[in-house]
Amino acid sequence: MSPVPIRVVVDTNFLTVPSQFGLDVFVETERLLERSVEFLVLESVKREVDHKIARSGPGEARHFRVAKHLMRERCTIVPVPADLVRWPVDDQLIEFAHRNGAVLATNDRHLRKRAREIGVPVLLLRGRRRLWLEGDMP
Repeated sequence: MSPVPIRVVVDTNFLTVPSQFGLDVFVETERLLERSVEFLVLESVKREVDHKIARSGPGEARHFRVAKHLMRERCTIVPVPADLVRWPVDDQLIEFAHRNGAVLATNDRHLRKRAREIGVPVLLLRGRRRLWLEGDMP
């Protein structure tokens, strides 16, 4: 593995993959990218997970509680840059990844398409069993 970690900005739905599909996205990301990885979660995504825990039914809330645990254990929570604070979370994710030469980890089809249009590589779940990288690594 390369000594310089690659940054991966993680979306809420990507954090639920381990609970929903039993796939360790952290280990699989490092295997796929063949690099050490620094997983980043924007504070706005952390708030989104907390909100979903409070607003979801018991079954769905379990996925978000697991996501919250993984976020604390495996990710670095980073503040949203001041100029992006008022932007929608999806826009924050794309812009943050773009500015930082990072990969965006999401399963949101619309978000993936928008990220790819501006050259941000996207990590996604494919076939419920493996991760896939769209685009070139920075």
